[in-house]
Amino acid sequence: MDKSQTLYEVAYLISPAYSEEEARSFHQSIKDGAQNAGGLIEHDGDVTKKRLAYPVKKMTEAYLASFLMLLDSDKLATLKSALASKEVLRYMLSHGKRQPARLPYKPRLKPSQDVILKTSEDLQPASNIAEIDKKLEEILGK
Repeated sequence: MDKSQTLYEVAYLISPAYSEEEARSFHQSIKDGAQNAGGLIEHDGDVTKKRLAYPVKKMTEAYLASFLMLLDSDKLATLKSALASKEVLRYMLSHGKRQPARLPYKPRLKPSQDVILKTSEDLQPASNIAEIDKKLEEILGK
């Protein structure tokens, strides 16, 4: 990895007027343009059709495409000009971060804690109900 290259995340919406194959080929042409500019694709996202939360250029659906890439910041203008085409409804270009893989859930216990499981033999059966009632009356002061 070259020190002058920065990790960027690129996400954009492709017009639904195009077919899925045309959207995929457009996505490939954007990635090829980034590679021709000296970029290195680190992670390639898929092209999927999504329903938009609000209309963008009067469209309620679009193809969402994204990828992570390393690119010199001075060559970023070529990528921006490619994304400013008629096929793209909206795009976002941001500095990416390499993050370790996350667990799909948050564990309740730390790995260093020992888990002690109690069985029915470890639990003591309740003794006489009358004794429990008497103790409750003492505690509550009745």
